[in-house]
Amino acid sequence: MKNHIGLGELSDFLQSTHIKLKLTFLNKLLKSSAKSCSPHRNEKFAEKIGCPLNKNKKTATTIYGWMRGYRTIPLSKITKILSFSSYSWKDIEKNLISIKSGIRKGEICPKFPIKIDYKLGVIIGHILGDGSIEKRFHSVFYSNSDVDLLKEFSKYMIDIFGIRPRIWVQEKRSFNEKTKWMKRVNNLDRIPKKHNVGLFYPKICSDILYAISGKFAEGKNKKITKEIREFNKDFKKGVIRSFFDDEGSVNSNSHIIRFHQDRIDILEDIKNILKEFNINSNIVRFYNKRNKLRYYFNITGFREYYNLYYKIGCTSIKKKREFELLINKVKNSKYFKKKYAL
Repeated sequence: MKNHIGLGELSDFLQSTHIKLKLTFLNKLLKSSAKSCSPHRNEKFAEKIGCPLNKNKKTATTIYGWMRGYRTIPLSKITKILSFSSYSWKDIEKNLISIKSGIRKGEICPKFPIKIDYKLGVIIGHILGDGSIEKRFHSVFYSNSDVDLLKEFSKYMIDIFGIRPRIWVQEKRSFNEKTKWMKRVNNLDRIPKKHNVGLFYPKICSDILYAISGKFAEGKNKKITKEIREFNKDFKKGVIRSFFDDEGSVNSNSHIIRFHQDRIDILEDIKNILKEFNINSNIVRFYNKRNKLRYYFNITGFREYYNLYYKIGCTSIKKKREFELLINKVKNSKYFKKKYAL
């Protein structure tokens, strides 16, 4: 079972991606690959990696641009260059400055290899919950009014991808009204209270997430992919926790914990992942809301509450307080104490 994934393992999925390398290393790499001190003038080398030679200048201007640092390199070219050199993908990772989806802006500074861990799971769980990957431009988006959840998503995106979000504050609106953005802010500590906030990230983030986890979210179409199901428990803990923060609820009065979603298949997969943590749940049910089916399942019983809280937990302060209140109420009940005693 993989616990990390390197750039080389993702290269087949990111062929149109452009990268920027430390200039000293890049020149060594090109010279090693071309077996020449002037790679940009080596016609055979230029032909092998698919860079045309300017007959008048007797130089491959694309390669020269790489060597001078004013052109970024497509990952497809790096793959070819490496195959003729004495260097490896690990050397590329050590000397990587930035990566972007094409020749345009939107650079990020990820740390390779990327760990398949709790943090990555939290990001994917939030996207499956209140986030999305935009269908047309494939930008990563996460929206919430809970500052703690926004900060969690932002922090882990910085940790993994090395990029801060564009932060937009949404106008207050009723459920059926179209989203309107009020203003952009530079810091999550400066957002007005009780306003929904959107965090936006460039396409390269979704490219990498897709390469690692499959196409788990595109517009309104979301699913738990084969890759997500097969990753380690630390990763899946992050998925469940953040999904619960976005799509879960705790009611201490009715003794119910609930997961709800528009897609029944996602809930069935969530139930199966919960079983891996020895957390049992009730069957998926549905109700009709605004002429649309809404699916949910409940978790009941002290043992299940206890396992969910201590094995998975939540980040939302409000939800955590209600969770603790529920556990303490049930724990002190004679009926539940006798039936579900640990």
